[in-house]
Amino acid sequence: MKNPGFISRFGVGHPDRLQSGTWRVWADPGKSDVYIAIRTIAGTFKVSLHESGACNASITKQAFDNDLDSVEATVDNRHIDQWHRRTHTGSLLSIPLRIAFPESELRSRSDQLTLDTKIQWLPPPLGDHSIDVICTFTSEDYSEGNFPWRSNGGKLLRRAPLNNGEILWLTWLVYPTPPRLADKIEGQRERSKTPPPVVFETKPGSRGQADRLLIGETGPGSVRILTDASAFPREAP
Repeated sequence: MKNPGFISRFGVGHPDRLQSGTWRVWADPGKSDVYIAIRTIAGTFKVSLHESGACNASITKQAFDNDLDSVEATVDNRHIDQWHRRTHTGSLLSIPLRIAFPESELRSRSDQLTLDTKIQWLPPPLGDHSIDVICTFTSEDYSEGNFPWRSNGGKLLRRAPLNNGEILWLTWLVYPTPPRLADKIEGQRERSKTPPPVVFETKPGSRGQADRLLIGETGPGSVRILTDASAFPREAP
């Protein structure tokens, strides 16, 4: 029997106050490939966590082929980053991706996506802290009420059984924001004034002007970390 697939929509903050971008994680019915994107640019950029273990952070084929103004394709390969995750690890964890949401990067927004009642809003962390959403794969289930990262203070966002028998766990936890991250975000803000080959949301009526930025890093164990950041300082309109 085919697994029905799933869609999880989430963000950090409040729909009528400061908030992050809204994200979507999904798997198609009968498939075990998992896809991740900021919802407003899912047609331009997404992360693919394939059943084979291959992982890609890529400009979508449609956007790359159309050479959209919001993407400067300066290379032939549309994949911005490629790596590999372990598969069918039994009781071990396979953690290919973490998504970081620093409190300093939450902003007021007014687009219609924030009104979607299907979005799970995670409470904003205190200043100088971040929420980390962790994508974890296992090939064994946990006992009822238990899940990866629970013993570390994590909370469960979504448990999603996949068609190949693996289980995707989306968990979140709060941790102090690394001081060095502020410098990386500020550097990316400067570079985004002339859009580099990275992907961003665009404000209505300001085509090509970055609204939110994705800061990519490689953490311990070759885990990729995407940081959802703002293109503008908090005091800017």
